[in-house]
Amino acid sequence: MEKLDLRLAAAADFVREGTVAADIGTDHGYLICHLVSEGICKRGFATDINIKPLESARTLIKEMELEEEIETVLTDGLEGLPEDEIDEVLICGMGGETIIGILEKAEWVKSEKVHLVLQPMSRADMLRRWLCENGWDIDAEKAVEVEKHLYTVMSADYIGGSEIPDDLYCLTGELLGQNDESALKYVRWQANIQRGIAEGLLRSEKEKEHALVHVQLADMIEEQADETENDL
Repeated sequence: MEKLDLRLAAAADFVREGTVAADIGTDHGYLICHLVSEGICKRGFATDINIKPLESARTLIKEMELEEEIETVLTDGLEGLPEDEIDEVLICGMGGETIIGILEKAEWVKSEKVHLVLQPMSRADMLRRWLCENGWDIDAEKAVEVEKHLYTVMSADYIGGSEIPDDLYCLTGELLGQNDESALKYVRWQANIQRGIAEGLLRSEKEKEHALVHVQLADMIEEQADETENDL
């Protein structure tokens, strides 16, 4: 089997041992096959909404002789999966809005038993906000750089209740303050995005106050990143 890329390797590191995992949007099945073949997960489900990637996953599962341990399911998100069997829900390689949509349609994941491993390709800020507001605790994140693109992988547990996160947390999550090269790149990238938004708003006299909010966010992120780098 091909070696996992940094995104999927980081996701695999967050998966709890001895669990049953559902790999949503499995694509070629690399992640779930790795987890089961390495003994991290005892069983798994590989799902996809499209038949072609699911057929690729089935081919890999057969090649690795994992047909008894991994079941493939053609479905939209988590629909039709055995709720009482799954401990780990893995959603990697989708936009943050898509991930939210999948989780919103599966109320059963709101359980202390279920652990989420999420890797959004976009709108990570929106995903962080939604998780916090809907009872999830993001206990860890890891930033990775793949082909000059920066991503984050999140680990989250359901604790109930609702927390309103501030904008700074939504942009940087658990990565702010991490003395890791990729994490520092990620948070500085977020600061640059905020400055870009501010520059656009400053073209309008009516938006100057709004622009200042984004400048302040960028300043706070960069200040924390500078402190972290100085501690290295």
